[in-house]
Amino acid sequence: MKSRVIVLLLALAALAAKIYCATTTIGTSDVVFFYKFAGTIHAHGLLAMYQATQFFNHTPLVGWFSEAVFALSHGDRHAFAFYLRLPAIFADFLGVIALLWFQEKTGRPNGWALAIYAASPVAFMVSGYHGNVDSVMAFGVLLAALACVLERPALCGLCLGFACNIKIIPLILVPAFFFFWWHRKQAWRFAIPSALTVLIGWSYPLFTIPTVFLKDVLGYGSFWGVWGITYALRLTGNPALSSLTFDTPTPAQSAIITGLKVLIVLLALFVAWRRRKMEPLAIFQTLALIWAVFFVFAPGFGAQYLAWLMPCFLLANERWFVWLTGASSVALFVFYNAISNGMPWNQGFTVHKIADQWTPALVLPWLVLTAFLVWQVRVAMAKPLMHLETQVG
Repeated sequence: MKSRVIVLLLALAALAAKIYCATTTIGTSDVVFFYKFAGTIHAHGLLAMYQATQFFNHTPLVGWFSEAVFALSHGDRHAFAFYLRLPAIFADFLGVIALLWFQEKTGRPNGWALAIYAASPVAFMVSGYHGNVDSVMAFGVLLAALACVLERPALCGLCLGFACNIKIIPLILVPAFFFFWWHRKQAWRFAIPSALTVLIGWSYPLFTIPTVFLKDVLGYGSFWGVWGITYALRLTGNPALSSLTFDTPTPAQSAIITGLKVLIVLLALFVAWRRRKMEPLAIFQTLALIWAVFFVFAPGFGAQYLAWLMPCFLLANERWFVWLTGASSVALFVFYNAISNGMPWNQGFTVHKIADQWTPALVLPWLVLTAFLVWQVRVAMAKPLMHLETQVG
């Protein structure tokens, strides 16, 4: 049997498994939040939702989508939980279809790696169970990167703009795409569609309640103390750093959060500029490197974020993709199993009250990403030396 047929069968099986999971479970506390947000938007409108609480840190498109799901489900919680997860489930499937097409054109990725991606436990847990839109955003980024290989700057801009209308985090990838097209003298053909797509999608709250919108959406920082550097700092026992917090960080925590954010932005700009001249296929390596920078230094974290990485790592380096998939699968299983009170999973609502039960497992993917980043730095440092040795020889 051809590998393409195997991949397609695995993708269909994964699609069916995720739909079954979405049909028979409630999901995580994110589903509850979305349900409450949707009810408020349905009753009072999107602007009232932004003004009511800083916990609504989603884009307008996601807010309107949740309201549409609320109306479609007639307020039924179980139906809402099911419909909420459908876009992410189908985004995973369409991503595999896009990669099968890409494989036919370029020979990448290898069939065995694409098979792992199609049947990924990470995708099953995040898209089928969690209840959020992260996989849809990752699909948009994948399409934007594929458009780079096709040398279609306007299409790239539209796809990236779409991704930014799902979540704002793809903004960290904008320099990679911009400098890629800038080097090819097509930056404006990318930038104009991208900027217009974002502005149109964000325009309603951006031009009516700009302060509230920018503060709650662009200023979102997630939870301190559950991931990477901030988790290690929390373990020190320092009173100024040891609290698990979302909306009320201590002055020391705020300073560190700000410093880490600035560092991420500067490193993303540096990576994007240094790699602007790479061949089109190398855009995936650039994106994977920026994602690694983000995750290694991120001050906050959500378990579903691990879905962002997978498409880019698959096409950047298959070996590291396998390591990351394995580590993330273990970490996510521990996380979802803990918050769902064991098997069988139905709902997982006590997320941060039992953080000490699942935060140690998140060290696994963080260590893989850190090792990947160190490896990339060593490779980059060795290249000039190798070039010099070739000239001398």
